[in-house]
Amino acid sequence: MPSFKKNLLFSIHYISAEQAFPLRQSVLLDGTNESCRFRGDDDEGTLHVAVSQGDQIVAVATVCLESLPGCSSDTAWRLRGVAVAPDARRFGFGRVLIKVCCEHARRHGGRLAWCTARESAKGFYEALGFTSSSAPFTLPSRGELLFYEMHYVLPGIPAQDGE
Repeated sequence: MPSFKKNLLFSIHYISAEQAFPLRQSVLLDGTNESCRFRGDDDEGTLHVAVSQGDQIVAVATVCLESLPGCSSDTAWRLRGVAVAPDARRFGFGRVLIKVCCEHARRHGGRLAWCTARESAKGFYEALGFTSSSAPFTLPSRGELLFYEMHYVLPGIPAQDGE
């Protein structure tokens, strides 16, 4: 993980999906880089953003057009792979990247942003205005962790029921 250098500022910039893989792997996943590729990573309109200090990526986030499970909306955008290196936490980088992703979704016709959040991150998303109305669940690939489906209605046109 990064060690911060004095007098070196942070920058926010676009990255490729592949540039997000190392931080996704070390913070979120157990396994190979291929397990770090998510559905939607290569879709047109998908946004990958990062915070870097020099050439070291310290935070990443992705947002892609993806409807909620069981819905067919084309206005729902999913946050994926939000990861912040342990040494870079508590600087607000995750919050900033989520705001950048939500604004991207809104500008591309999005009305709802959603994600699958670990139980340990639920409060973080709630502080950003996300809500969850479902019970916690497990994922087959991460059976030891509890997750919540979190929703955030994007500013602008109100979302309709079922979106």
